[in-house]
Amino acid sequence: MNKPLYQFPPTRFVTNSLWRQWWHLLSEVLEVGRALLVGNLQHAAAEAWDVKQSTETLHRILSGRGADIDLAREEVIDNNLDRGYYLE
Repeated sequence: MNKPLYQFPPTRFVTNSLWRQWWHLLSEVLEVGRALLVGNLQHAAAEAWDVKQSTETLHRILSGRGADIDLAREEVIDNNLDRGYYLE
């Protein structure tokens, strides 16, 4: 059974340009780093969810421009299986 592609509902930012969303995603990753630097694990956890949601938004934008997001996910899973990254 395939897992759903997205965990979050679409945000209003799906109309962002690819580059604007990429910069936003980068800013969220930096927020995780800042939280880790000061030892605030709860804030780091929340920011990591922001990274996930921002990544989903980027995937939705890419999909709207023709990228096959499900195929991309399968490629990553297959590559990681080949590398032995998964515990299961």
